[in-house]
Amino acid sequence: MRSAGRLLVVVLLAGACTSAPADAPRSAPETPTANPIETPTGTETPTPSPSGDPSPSHAVEPDMPTTFAKDLEPAEVPMEALVPEGSDVTGQWFGFTDDGVVILVAWAERGSDPFRLPRGIALWRRSTTAPHWRAALIRRHRGREGITEIQVSTGDMTGDGSDDALVFEGVGGSGACGRWLVIDLIRTETTFRKELCDGRIEPAPPGSSGLSMTESVFRQGDAHCCPSAIRETTLAWNGSAWRVTSRSVTST
Repeated sequence: MRSAGRLLVVVLLAGACTSAPADAPRSAPETPTANPIETPTGTETPTPSPSGDPSPSHAVEPDMPTTFAKDLEPAEVPMEALVPEGSDVTGQWFGFTDDGVVILVAWAERGSDPFRLPRGIALWRRSTTAPHWRAALIRRHRGREGITEIQVSTGDMTGDGSDDALVFEGVGGSGACGRWLVIDLIRTETTFRKELCDGRIEPAPPGSSGLSMTESVFRQGDAHCCPSAIRETTLAWNGSAWRVTSRSVTST
């Protein structure tokens, strides 16, 4: 089941990371590689095959609900009932899949240091039998991990006709550092995972599937404010891995 309306949110937070020197900029687009490439750029390889246990994997605390009994429509479910007791809801999103509408909800738990609050995100799926809403995936971060915000975009990024979730777990500062994940909402599996600074990842434009990644390119001696070039990479999911379909570097 698909819907024309879906909420698209991508927020880049500042991060306290510094990029290392990268390739010299070029003004002409690079020719797409003929062979599959599973490491387009950056510090972490996108997973070549889905993983059913998104990292980090922490034990669920007793105060984290895993079911909601009432058979309510997605927009009617109280978000505070889907997060740990006493937490503040920081975002909610809906994904439209062939198996129905799913709910994603992010939260921040209470703490003395506003920059080191425990945070998390959960995926909730509707059931035809009681309890009618059940947590299908929970990612929970301790305060010392330094996650400052969690944001989500939903859309069909893998081209299977059902929405996926692009999740950004930011760590704050001037480099927009953070972890990017793509979660297949039908299978509840992570298909992409990447640490990135001085860049962003977005779903492909409407009407197409895939990911679009933009990164700053620094030469030796570049100030952090002023990269020498911008690298743009597009990736597509072939059913088992993400492959680079195009890449270009443009001087600034």
